[in-house]
This record gives sequence, C-alpha cells and structure tokens, in this order.
Amino acid sequence: MALRAYLAPCGLGLGHVRRCEILLKRMREHKPVEGFFATYGEGFSYIKKAGLRALRVRDFKIAMKPNGEVDVERTLRELGYGLKFVGLVGKQLAQDVRYMSAIGPDIVISDTRAVAVMAAKLLSLPCVCIVHQIRIYIPRKRRMLRVSRLAEAGLVATLGPIWLMADAVFVPDFPEPYTISLMNLRLPSFFDGRFKLVGPMLEKRPEELPSQEELKERLGVEPEEPLIFMPITGMKWERPFFVKKMVPILSELAEKEGLKVIVSFGRPDRGEEVAFEKGGLRALYWVKDFYACLKACDVLITRGGHGAILEAMSYGKPMLIVPPPSHTEKMLNSLRAKEVGVAKVLLQHELAVKTVGKALRALLEETSYKRAVGESMRIASELDAAGVVAREAVKLASG
Repeated sequence: MALRAYLAPCGLGLGHVRRCEILLKRMREHKPVEGFFATYGEGFSYIKKAGLRALRVRDFKIAMKPNGEVDVERTLRELGYGLKFVGLVGKQLAQDVRYMSAIGPDIVISDTRAVAVMAAKLLSLPCVCIVHQIRIYIPRKRRMLRVSRLAEAGLVATLGPIWLMADAVFVPDFPEPYTISLMNLRLPSFFDGRFKLVGPMLEKRPEELPSQEELKERLGVEPEEPLIFMPITGMKWERPFFVKKMVPILSELAEKEGLKVIVSFGRPDRGEEVAFEKGGLRALYWVKDFYACLKACDVLITRGGHGAILEAMSYGKPMLIVPPPSHTEKMLNSLRAKEVGVAKVLLQHELAVKTVGKALRALLEETSYKRAVGESMRIASELDAAGVVAREAVKLASG
C-alpha cells in the first residue's frame, strides 16, 4: 500500500515547491508514495501545471514597489501590524487541519511553512521540516524602525520553536565554510544542534548530464563562446522591473562583446515558447531543463535566491548576483556568496552596461572564481541532501 505524503511548501516563488517535488521523487525510490501539495500563490499554479495533486491554502503576500523593492511599511500595514497576520495564520491552520484529516497522511513535510508543522502536531502526525531561513531579518526603515524591530523579535521568538516541533529539521545548505544562509542560522544557544545541515537539494547532478561542450552545441552555441544564463526567479511582483533593466543591458553586451545569453522569464504557464531573439540573446518564457542550461553556461545571473545560489555552486558556476532592494534574505545570501568567493554582487541601482560588462568579464576570466566554485562543486558531489531527507521521511512515515 502506498504511503501518503502531505507536502506543504511556501508558495512565494518556485524554489520551495521545486524542493518538495524533488523530495517526492526521491521518496518514491524507496516506496510507492502518493503526494498531496498544500500551497498557495505561484507555488499552487506550478503544482497544478505539473499535473500533481494541488490543495490551495490561504495566500500570503509581500507588498512590492514598482522597482521590485520590498515595501516594508505597506506589508506591515496590510497585515494590520500583526493582527491580520494572526487571522491569516488561523485560517491557513484550519485549512491544513481539514485537509490532513481528510487525507490521513503518513508523513507531513513542511518547506518553510510553519502552519503545516503546527497542524501536523495538533493531529499527532509525524513531520519533517525543511528550512534555511530560521532567523528572519526585517529591513530597517527610519519611519518603521521600532515596528520592524518588534516584528523581527516576535518572528524569531515564535517561528524557531515551531520549527522545532517537527520530528526532524533539515537545512538544505553547504557545511561551513561554504554555508550561504549563515546569517539566517545565527540563533540563541537553545537551538544548537537542533538543525541538520545536509547540503543542496538537486534534482540532477552534474555528472548525470552530457558535457558542457555538448550541451552548448545543443543550444546552438559554439563550445568556445561564453554563455550567460539568466533565469528570472523570485516572486512575480519583483521580476518585471529587473527584466526591463537587465535585458537591454545584456542584449547590448551580447552584440559588443560576442556573448551568448539565454534568459528565462520564469513563466512555466507559457512553456518553452521563445519570447524574442535578438543577436546573441535568446529570451524564453520558461526553460524546462534548467540543469542542462546551468551546466552549459559559463556564468549564472541570479537575484540571490538561496536555491539558485546553491545549484550554481554545485555545478561549479560563478555568479553575478543582483539582490532586490530591501530583500534582506537575498541580500545576505548574496553577500555571503561574495564572501566565499563564488560571486560578484551588484546592487540594482548600479546596473549599467559598463558595470555589468566589467563584472561578467571578471567572472569569466579571473581564476579565483573558478577555484572557489570548483571547490564548492567538489563538496556538493559528496553530499546527497534529497536522499538524506527522503530516507528520514520514509522512515518516519513507515512508523
């Protein structure tokens, strides 16, 4: 008889749902498993499109400014400075309890969705938690300084103990000194040893794919031509400004410096339809085989998402990272990637043909970046995060 897994990923962006999708596949290597995905927002749309069982829970949104910056004041205001947030949590909890009671899962797997952990414990169900942002930093704005500090302290005080309610808590990140979410793991001593660093969760490993040269040829790129890959990731509200800013810059650089550029707009609903092609730049709505493009490229351009950074490090690819303004987690991820030597970082207001071109040349030519990503790739090859979490989930589900 098949096990039943209730997978509850955060629905902001696609990184969390993709991790849960990978985990479900790895669990099925051990036993037949029926998967039920309880999520919201883009995560829900992705699961529906993938043909998996999708259960919608109440949405949670972060307000954004037109330039892709997190609007801290509006977010806190729309959440009633915490009061509406409590109501939202209550409604999401009621939905999770109702779904779990109807499905009767053998295991609950939460990826950065604390409410699902609470629901599992209320129903005495075994639970695995995947999380890399245990400590949350709220952007400090002068007008909202006191409120931001109080909200941040409240989140640390409440979320940490909730994660620890799970039977096992895994952090999908590199061990030190390459841990990218290091700042988000700085917690009081009470939490010491309660979270297990297991490494990046990958659907495909580099050695499972053809050579970089062969993959470039499949994409119509000569092996010696530098290939830049820019998948547009993150929340959908932060993407439009970045696309309008970066695509013209990369198009000009492709023409001037002989670069080849592949851009993915992160729209799985449109499939691999070509949005447009100009000179050496090709823009697609969606790249189905992300890992093939990642291995084919010479440099990855990303926004500082935790999953994208770890995937690039696992594939030995240096990065140009442009974190969204006021997005503290992505800013900290970006600065940490720069610190360990695998990336250059540009702030959004610094974007220009000159600055982007200079950064890309350094990443393509300087040996220090190749050494650093070579070492991170070696470490990743010795880890199997998805396998570790899958085995623990199946063990707990089997009683």
